[in-house]
Amino acid sequence: MILGVHFATGFAGLVLFIAMGGLWGLAFTGFPCAIALKTGNPAAVNASFLLFFPFAFLTTAFLPKEALTGWLSTVASWNPVTYRLDGLRSLVLEDWNGPALLKAFLAIGGLGVVSFTSAFVALRGRLKQS
Repeated sequence: MILGVHFATGFAGLVLFIAMGGLWGLAFTGFPCAIALKTGNPAAVNASFLLFFPFAFLTTAFLPKEALTGWLSTVASWNPVTYRLDGLRSLVLEDWNGPALLKAFLAIGGLGVVSFTSAFVALRGRLKQS
């Protein structure tokens, strides 16, 4: 038991869990940077988090995927947060689950590519304005 939580994958799973959380945070930071560069308005960056807030609820965070139906199941299947959560859960609840971890890292990488591409495009636009 580590920090009150028993990781099925042991200490290495805990380290990977923390690394995945950090990588997700890094990948996500491109969006507010892009908004800040595009608008030049700090209030717009603060308000933009309301747009991303539903990402947390349109996932399998509260219900298993089998319990989701209709459009909610479709949205959860396309939401990268779902795959990140599955990867994190696998570290705590299962032994090493390669497919779940691979999907989690692909979701993190895909989100990072999209967010940082947006940020660099906004930066290029901001530099051209100067």
